Amino acid sequence: MSDRRDMFRIAAARGALDAGMWGVVAAFIAAIAGWWIATGWVQAPLAGSLLAFVSTASGLGALWYAVRIAIDRRLFAAMADYALAPESGIDETLAGLDEALTYLGWISAAKAGRPLNARVRGTIGLQRASLIVAAVQWGVVGVALVARTLC
Repeated sequence: MSDRRDMFRIAAARGALDAGMWGVVAAFIAAIAGWWIATGWVQAPLAGSLLAFVSTASGLGALWYAVRIAIDRRLFAAMADYALAPESGIDETLAGLDEALTYLGWISAAKAGRPLNARVRGTIGLQRASLIVAAVQWGVVGVALVARTLC
């Protein structure tokens, strides 16, 4: 590895992705809770329908983040393995990763060549987004529970 700090950057990205996956799990649980509340809300069918819609939308958002995070977790694990090999370094590893992602059509050629720091910031962005989806969904579930007890 050309810079020992790269090992820790990759580890930080992997940790952020693991945390992001927990955010996705929390969002899925909240979406299920939202649907459970919505199905029992016969006094206010419009509110129940709105809650079911929000729960479905957040569940689909969480599914998208789950897929992205799962792919990135595996890519960063492979990156860690190859970047530690004596015959390669982080630059060669990133170049190989970009070549594969471009071939698959997952990134444009313009995004190829990003430094490791930008990639780590991207994983942190995924983690934050998954936690925001979970927080919003749990907030909606909380409001629905309060509203349901008041009705």
